[in-house]
Amino acid sequence: MQTTKQQDAESIDPRFGYIGTAGESKPVEPDHTVNLVFRPRQDAWIPEFFFEPTGLKIDVGDTVQFNIATPHHNVNAYHPGFGYNQRVPDGVPAFSSPILTPGDYWLYTFETEGVHDIMCAPHEVYGMVGRIVVGSATGPGAKSVGEAPGSEHSRPPEFTAALVLSSPPMQPDNIASKGTVKWGDIPAEDKKPLLKPVQQEG
Repeated sequence: MQTTKQQDAESIDPRFGYIGTAGESKPVEPDHTVNLVFRPRQDAWIPEFFFEPTGLKIDVGDTVQFNIATPHHNVNAYHPGFGYNQRVPDGVPAFSSPILTPGDYWLYTFETEGVHDIMCAPHEVYGMVGRIVVGSATGPGAKSVGEAPGSEHSRPPEFTAALVLSSPPMQPDNIASKGTVKWGDIPAEDKKPLLKPVQQEG
């Protein structure tokens, strides 16, 4: 017999998750919360875009609530279906939320053991990536950036995304040991912007 939590969790689609807005009841209470935010940098044109926490250890079957704290974010898997090298366990679908607005949230239940690397698609190259270690630090996402399975039609994380995922605090075994890795735990040199906007002459 299914538990109430198992029945409620069926409302969370394995590809599209569950979209909610502030004030509405949830189909299941989340086990963890991650905020999607940006904030200005003092020394660069481009703000810091990040998941908080950036690294998270959870158990198989846990549900994570992703809160949209600032505009124009989504949650997107590093999956060949989206044109990326595979950085999620085998058999995991190409999961993604739509672009959401502040006050919205997105629920996703992680049913497969292993490392799940995620991003905000609009802000990936600026370093807005995250790593969810589900159960154990195993699978394609546990490999170094550039070493995960890919093809001529897929690409690895690039620019600041690659720096963040390669940073020592973000290594899968460290996340599994610590439980959470915050954006502030990552050294500044590993989240520096590598792109800058074109400045128009006026």
